[in-house]
Amino acid sequence: MNFEEFLNWAESQNPIFSRQIPYVLAYGEPGVYFVRDLMLLMAFEEDSNEVRLGFLDLRKRVLLAAESCEALEEDSTLWAEADDVPWPGYTTKFAFSVYPIGCEGGHAYGFVAVKINTTSEKLFFNWGAVAYSLLRDRAEEYLQELNRKIRVVDAVEVV
Repeated sequence: MNFEEFLNWAESQNPIFSRQIPYVLAYGEPGVYFVRDLMLLMAFEEDSNEVRLGFLDLRKRVLLAAESCEALEEDSTLWAEADDVPWPGYTTKFAFSVYPIGCEGGHAYGFVAVKINTTSEKLFFNWGAVAYSLLRDRAEEYLQELNRKIRVVDAVEVV
């Protein structure tokens, strides 16, 4: 699948606006949602009291030197913490990774993603805005760190 095909698929997923995310997390079905105003693809799943969130930034495209896509998402994952996120006094643990959509000719290509694990008591926060902020402010640093681990051939932000 190429970038345009993936974007067409992403835009066909349950469309929502970022202000609806707390409601969807609290009352919606786990699954995949297209966050129209932020150009993010959101997926979430619940397990007991834990909620796992993933957001793909559909504007940040990455090309990596990789022989296969197998385990690439796991290999590209780097964990970090953000203080005072989503609110002063809170600390949020999150991970950046590359979500691969294809591999060919010794290269893998995909989107930058951020993953956040939270609890059902914190679903009222707008995690889409948090993810967007993390992707905007920390993706370049992530890609520099990733380049030390896996060679980043190219990274572009489509506006």
